[in-house]
Amino acid sequence: MHPPATAMTRLLYGTAAGLTLGVGFALQGERVVLAEPSLAHGFSFLAVLCFASGWLLSRGKGPLAGYFSNESDEAMTKRVKEEVEEVQRSEDVNAKWAHLEAKVLSSEVKRGEEE
Repeated sequence: MHPPATAMTRLLYGTAAGLTLGVGFALQGERVVLAEPSLAHGFSFLAVLCFASGWLLSRGKGPLAGYFSNESDEAMTKRVKEEVEEVQRSEDVNAKWAHLEAKVLSSEVKRGEEE
């Protein structure tokens, strides 16, 4: 299985290629003239943006790098195990505090009944 960054990079490259082909076919069919402003200019800009974003993401940089992990399966497994162990330690500490509070409250109740 590939990291999410790899999948997103492929998606961005594919989108850029599709947009480039669309603009190319529109130019070849003479549906668009480059001298006049049209949607083809927007699609061309979007294609360049998708390609640049994919290229930056494949190198672990750019605005999308923070959203799509580029770590291997082994690194991700290790990180998730550490996070689960941390949560379990936290739950153990919370359970011990709850047990201690229950002891203190029950001893206070017993003292109150004796008085």
